[in-house]
Amino acid sequence: MPEKPLFCLGEAWVELGADTVPELAETFRVSVGGWGAAFCRAYVRAGGHAALLSQLGAAPFGRKVAAQLAADGIDCTHLCFTDAARTPVVFSGAGKLLPYRAPSAELLYAPEQLDAAALRGAFALCFSSGCLLDSPARLTHLKAIAAAQQCAVLLVMHSNKKQGVSDRKRLADSSDIWDMARSVLMMGRSNSDGKIYLSHEKSSYSRPQQTVLLHIEDVELDGVRTAQAVFDGYTDKKDADFIKEPRVRQAQTKEDTRDAILNVLAESRLGSMASSELRAAVVKEIGCSDHTYNRAYSELVRSGEVTKCTIRQRDGRNKWYSSLYCSETSGKVQKL
Repeated sequence: MPEKPLFCLGEAWVELGADTVPELAETFRVSVGGWGAAFCRAYVRAGGHAALLSQLGAAPFGRKVAAQLAADGIDCTHLCFTDAARTPVVFSGAGKLLPYRAPSAELLYAPEQLDAAALRGAFALCFSSGCLLDSPARLTHLKAIAAAQQCAVLLVMHSNKKQGVSDRKRLADSSDIWDMARSVLMMGRSNSDGKIYLSHEKSSYSRPQQTVLLHIEDVELDGVRTAQAVFDGYTDKKDADFIKEPRVRQAQTKEDTRDAILNVLAESRLGSMASSELRAAVVKEIGCSDHTYNRAYSELVRSGEVTKCTIRQRDGRNKWYSSLYCSETSGKVQKL
């Protein structure tokens, strides 16, 4: 076995096991379960050094789990404890699991709690599909991977379409990504002249650099038509300055408006949104007239690329919704 430790970023829970399905059982055996705990335990039994990276509830159940893990030979020096959530409890039996884990302590394991320096000397880093859950622990997995590989991570994401907001507020429900990042660049388009800007909004290690201005040109390279960015200069303006600029209304063709409608719907939740909100978003995006919007929208409905329907709201009123057509999801608009 390698001398360097294996780190496992995973969960540990109190498991109540039975010989039958949990809902029919009258007695249970208490043990420590969870993918992270089981993996570390197996590696230790094989002669290796395993360390668990996780978080438990600060209540007695969590302390009991930590004590049992240590007794099994698992390195628990990097475990964290919290009063904000409980250690999960899982009932098991006859191949069935009944978890009681929402919210659970390990899902609140935040990036700033991770001892990234320890990972640089690791033999391996293991983690499970828990990194896909929408929780603070998702970013902790990302930080662990970067530390273990000693590399930087580049995230590219869409900003939200809220009017008048800038910097971290443009990241919708993902502002924790802004907080974790060491450097943040925001890209957008100027309302006044249409130029693209790339603004350095945050830097943890130096003063943010000037904003880059550019535009896109169609070119042909080696017989292939493509696009390239053309540098136009620098400016001291930042994302907030561009957001506050008044939009210069320009005439838009029906084709431009069709593309804008499809793009806004594609970036919306489930490819669907209230028709009034769709109109407002498109008009704000490209500044088209109501007449041009109506022509483009009607054409998309006739072609079947966009479908529309009414959804009854909780207050009893009907509201029109527009959706991108999809053979698998057509008609399945989520009621809000």
